[in-house]
Amino acid sequence: MYAFPLTVALSRPPPGEYVLPMFSPVLREQGKDRLVYATSVGFRVVFSVTALVIILSIAAVSGGSFFSRLNIFSLIIVAVCLFAALYLERWVFDRSANLFEKDVGILFVYARKKAPLDALSKVVLQGPVVRQEDTPALLRWTSRKTVMLSVVGRDARVYRLDMLSGGSARDVRRSAERLSVFCAIPLEDNTGLKGEDAG
Repeated sequence: MYAFPLTVALSRPPPGEYVLPMFSPVLREQGKDRLVYATSVGFRVVFSVTALVIILSIAAVSGGSFFSRLNIFSLIIVAVCLFAALYLERWVFDRSANLFEKDVGILFVYARKKAPLDALSKVVLQGPVVRQEDTPALLRWTSRKTVMLSVVGRDARVYRLDMLSGGSARDVRRSAERLSVFCAIPLEDNTGLKGEDAG
């Protein structure tokens, strides 16, 4: 899932919660033995409000029934916003149940995949994605701070949790460190980003 570098600070996050930019997933503690990396509430709120504003704007226009004022463009925008508001991408790390789980879909209908938590071997931060000298300067600049967060199984299978860029790269590093400690597995940092480059 991709994130836009938009940060909104509403309040100080509670202990155990690492808040990334509004459109990024959030790592939360749900009890001492359970971590969940999932779609943020801010993500849902933005798209829900956008859909509501469009619907109210159409309803406020006089003349004809509500449905007669709808057009294909507004329907597409509302549908996309509603889908985004209901979209679910969740990774569960549960020590007490020895469970590693991925849920993807919409809030009430989603696919679920499970594996033992102790089957994970390491947390990996990978990036920047592009470093070749012959790559166009603009692409090198935009990818310079892109970081991918993954966990790797003992069978070498890679589970890509997220890809973030800009200032959020620093925050995803904190989430990676938290996952490493929680799962008692090493953190492999392949970003090559140090100092200011880290965020």
